[in-house]
Amino acid sequence: MVTVYFKDKNSLYSTDIQENKTVMEAAQKLQLPHIPALCGGNCACATCHIKVDDSWLDKVTPIDEKTTERDLLEMKNDYDIEKSRLACQIHLTNKLNGIIIHLLDDELL
Repeated sequence: MVTVYFKDKNSLYSTDIQENKTVMEAAQKLQLPHIPALCGGNCACATCHIKVDDSWLDKVTPIDEKTTERDLLEMKNDYDIEKSRLACQIHLTNKLNGIIIHLLDDELL
């Protein structure tokens, strides 16, 4: 199991989820409204835009340039070239146990 922490400006949420699931799936398990994931994890909508905590940036696999992830992120408010990711594209492994993900308030529908 991998523990994932989600932070917004007022709260900290956490959940344990099986390895090889995504950060998006962990957010869905918690029913976080910040991550509606309208495309179901197909890297097509960017409604799972998050920011990876500074302390975890070097542990997360970089963006795969063969996907549309960067293109989708560049259209989002608060896009940060170093920290912004789509939660559906971060696959959880034991090396990410305890990862901290920042939720974006502007993503709330």
